[in-house]
Amino acid sequence: MEIAHGLHDWFVSRRWAAILAAVVLGNLFYSAALPLHFDEAYYWVWSNHLQLSYFDHPPMIAWLIRLATIFGDSEWQIRLVPLFCSTLTGLGIWHLSADMFGKAVAGKALLIFLLSPLAQMGFTLATPDAPLILGWMAVVFFVYQAIFKAKRRYYYAAGAAAGFAVLSKYTAVLLLPGLLLFLLFSSHRGELRRKELFASLGLALLVFVPVIVWNAGHDWSSFRFQLGHGLAGERNLNISSLAEYLGVQAAALNPIFFFFFGYVCWKNFRQIISDDRQAFLLWPCLVVLGFFGYAALFKRVEGNWAAPAYITGIILLAKWINLPRYKAIYRTGIVLGILLTLLLKVPELFGFLPPQIVMKRQVLGYDVMFREGGRYVSGTSMVLASDYKLASLAWYYLPGHPAAQILTPARFSQFDYWRKDLNISAGSDAVFFGDKTQATQLAAFFTEVEPIGPLLYNDRYVSREMAVYQCRGFKPTPGLSSDYPPSH
Repeated sequence: MEIAHGLHDWFVSRRWAAILAAVVLGNLFYSAALPLHFDEAYYWVWSNHLQLSYFDHPPMIAWLIRLATIFGDSEWQIRLVPLFCSTLTGLGIWHLSADMFGKAVAGKALLIFLLSPLAQMGFTLATPDAPLILGWMAVVFFVYQAIFKAKRRYYYAAGAAAGFAVLSKYTAVLLLPGLLLFLLFSSHRGELRRKELFASLGLALLVFVPVIVWNAGHDWSSFRFQLGHGLAGERNLNISSLAEYLGVQAAALNPIFFFFFGYVCWKNFRQIISDDRQAFLLWPCLVVLGFFGYAALFKRVEGNWAAPAYITGIILLAKWINLPRYKAIYRTGIVLGILLTLLLKVPELFGFLPPQIVMKRQVLGYDVMFREGGRYVSGTSMVLASDYKLASLAWYYLPGHPAAQILTPARFSQFDYWRKDLNISAGSDAVFFGDKTQATQLAAFFTEVEPIGPLLYNDRYVSREMAVYQCRGFKPTPGLSSDYPPSH
């Protein structure tokens, strides 16, 4: 009997491993054919200017992209970062679910994760969310081992993983109150007196030191920016932004699973919170969803900000949906998940889709336009763009990867720090890529500004037009560089 059970477990594990491998391989080929999103190009530029941290985010995404592009910087090599992070996250969900509730739950948790739009985008886009999610998963996994398996040495691994997570994105700090609430309201509150726990917090802080050092040398600008960007300055109630937040979260996970999860938590809250294993999963999820739900009462919240909530949320969801009475809901959710994955990744299969809802349209066209625009850029021309988005894409897609800069007014970004070191001699020429209305702004820097574009792109989903100006005779401008962004 034991041999038969062991063989069954082996085949079950092999099946789910094959499914994960198929998803990974499919995304590897998909990423190779998809142009970079402007944020991905921005982080690639970071990776060519390695620093202790950056204005917009901590440095982990830049460090990982630099590692992934040692032997080349094509799109698929840059996207090895999210592929690697999401694969390990999926494995972590499988192993933690199996450890907590068995392999039947683990299989459902893994499949729910793999077929969520959130994970499908996570496999593709090289953004700080990819290492954040991996670090979050690792912390949860190691803390579980330390608390429920009494393997106290895992606290140190959790501290290192927490440092990795907070080096990826500041959102990682929300895991601390989630775990603290669990300890306070569970039978494991005695863990709060363990020296290993405090040592792990110290280790996480030590790993985070590079970000603190960078901010100390830059007027704490990144911290100030994120506080102003993520939290509302004025408390003006905005119900529409809350409704949008809930709708986006439902779409990100899967509407069926999202609302089923809400139903289960509402109906069985006391049962869940009184079971230490379920409470361990619920508290971090509630903290993240509640934090950004509160923020959404006053301002628009980006859909990906709450992504870490679903690491533990999916496992808890799988535990409940594994009950026989919910079999139909699970199957319906999986079918919808497959459909959502196809809609997200290959909208070409659905000719009836209005272009406005096709996510893929965000990345289409820029690679074509900048490669075409390469004919305007000579070896001596300085490349300018209207904002960090176009500057990053120009830097990546123009032949030879010429450095791009921003001189005209734009949202403050890492480019402003690089600009203060820009040494432009009087009389220099440049080529500008941006909006056709910016000729007057360029005239403040150059004696002659001549339109030589535009660059055009049209397909079934998007039409783009980019103005191109030849700028001659640079005029040195006092106060061109701003050392720090304004206070928020």
